[in-house]
Amino acid sequence: MDRSIGFWYFWTMRAQGRDGGPTPSRIDFDRRKYGHDLLIDAACIREMPTFVTDGRPHVLGFHDILLVTQGRGHLLLDGERQDAAPGIVLFSLPGQVREWRITGRLDGACVFFAEAFVADTFSDAHFLDRFSYFRPGRPSGALHLAPAERREFMRCFAAMQHEIARRRKDASQSLRAGLYQALVLLDRWYVAQHGESGDAPSNRFVGRFLRLVDRDFARRHRVGDYAARLGVSPGHLNVLCRVHARRSAGASIRARLVAEARKLLLHSELTAAEIGQRLGFDDAAYFARFFRRETGVAPGEFRRLRGD
Repeated sequence: MDRSIGFWYFWTMRAQGRDGGPTPSRIDFDRRKYGHDLLIDAACIREMPTFVTDGRPHVLGFHDILLVTQGRGHLLLDGERQDAAPGIVLFSLPGQVREWRITGRLDGACVFFAEAFVADTFSDAHFLDRFSYFRPGRPSGALHLAPAERREFMRCFAAMQHEIARRRKDASQSLRAGLYQALVLLDRWYVAQHGESGDAPSNRFVGRFLRLVDRDFARRHRVGDYAARLGVSPGHLNVLCRVHARRSAGASIRARLVAEARKLLLHSELTAAEIGQRLGFDDAAYFARFFRRETGVAPGEFRRLRGD
C-alpha cells in the first residue's frame, strides 16, 4: 500500500455542522475508508490533521479511546472536566460534547470504532455497556495507566495498526480480537482504579426498558408501546434514555433491530424479505429502507460484502 494513501484514510473523520457556531459540529466515522467490513481505525493524533484540538465543541458518532502521549490540560466531556496528560486514557461515548483545553501540542494513540463493528460479532446492541468506562453511569471518563500498562496498551495499538495497514482478507476478525483484548485489559485497570459503575434508580428504570426491548423488539417498534408498559410518557422515557443510555429510546430499539438483522443476514439463509417479516416489518421495501438508513448499505449488499 502507498504510504500516503494509508495515512489519508486516517484523516477522514468528517465534521458536519457549523464550526464555531452554537451547535457542536458532528464527526462521524467514514464508512467508505476501508469498506463496511472495517469500521475501526487506530492512529496517532499527529497523523490526523482534521483531529479537533482547538477547543471547538464537537460530538463524535463513534466510540473513542485515546492514550495521551504529549500535551497537558483537560478535556470537557458534556461539561465535566477530565484531566489530560501523558499516560492518561480518555474514553468518549457517542453523543458526548467534547472540548479540548490543552497547553502545547496534543498527541496520543487513538483507537476509534463504530458500534456496528462489535455488534456484528456479538449480536448484542448493548455489548459495549459491559465495560465500566463505556457505561453512562461511569465514575470517570479518564484512566491513569502505570508504565507497564501503557506498554501493554501500546502493543495492542501497534498490532491493530499493523493489521489495518496490511489489509488482509481476515483483517476484520483479527482486529475484533485485538480490540476485544484491549477493551478487557482497560476494563480490568479501570475497575481497579475506579471500582464498578453503580446504577442509580433511573438507570435501573432504563435497564427495564432495555430488557423489554431485548425481549419484544421483533413485535414492538414504537417507543409509545414500551412507555405504556412502563407507565411513563414517551417523552419522559426518551429523556431518561438520553441521560443514562446516551441515545434515545427509539435509537435503542433501532439498534436492537439492526443487530438482529445483521446476525440473520450473516448467519442464515433467509431472504431479506423474510428477515424483515421476522423482525416485524410487514413491507419488505420498508425494511430495506430502514436497514439502509441505519447502516448505509442495503441488506443484500451488506450480505454480499460480508460474504466475500
